[in-house]
Amino acid sequence: MARSVDSRSPQADEAQLARVPLCGSFALVLDELRGKKLCDLGCNQGHYLQFGGPGSLGLDVSDESLAACQARGLTVQKHDLNQLPLPLPDAAFEAVLLSHVLEHVKAPLAMLRECNRLLPLHGTLVIGLPIEDGLYSRLRMDYFGGREGHLYSFSLRNLDKLLGLCGFASQRVVCHLPRIGNRVSAWNQRLQDLFATKLYTLSAAYWCVARKTGQPALDHQLSDYFSR
Repeated sequence: MARSVDSRSPQADEAQLARVPLCGSFALVLDELRGKKLCDLGCNQGHYLQFGGPGSLGLDVSDESLAACQARGLTVQKHDLNQLPLPLPDAAFEAVLLSHVLEHVKAPLAMLRECNRLLPLHGTLVIGLPIEDGLYSRLRMDYFGGREGHLYSFSLRNLDKLLGLCGFASQRVVCHLPRIGNRVSAWNQRLQDLFATKLYTLSAAYWCVARKTGQPALDHQLSDYFSR
């Protein structure tokens, strides 16, 4: 079983957080996942999965990542996320995490539908995404030509539309500012409180917290083009 960190002291929890990727911004969405029965799709080495509660599960295609998770005592399963449906039962988890996965899979809309299937009504979906059209990406990253292997990019407006089509409602967005977002700091929360999504164009990535509000739209409802 994945270990829960509910009983840890705040100091120990912060020390654990400091060792995970994007820790400063992730700290601001951690309470959406902490101690819950979590499905981490593309769990990597369990950096985020370790904060889930009993019954949590990670899926990844990398043997190296799976071995690292198992060394931490985390429950994981090998699976290629491009192969849908996922080998998991309906409404089996309280929360689903997609951290820098959606921009790599061949069918993002189908993946979001699968996330809907894995959650009960009002279940939590947390998505982490890089930003293509921000200042950081323009100066520091070749978004589609670099080694990251990005297939898609998702603006705030685009993601909000896709979430709505897949039975989710976006609740809040946390922007990941370069340097500041890479460490646990009270400044992350202060800046989010003051500027919220106005930080988007200066950020390298963002987290979106969404809730399941219903079932995905049917295929013929994805576009209203032919009804005009």
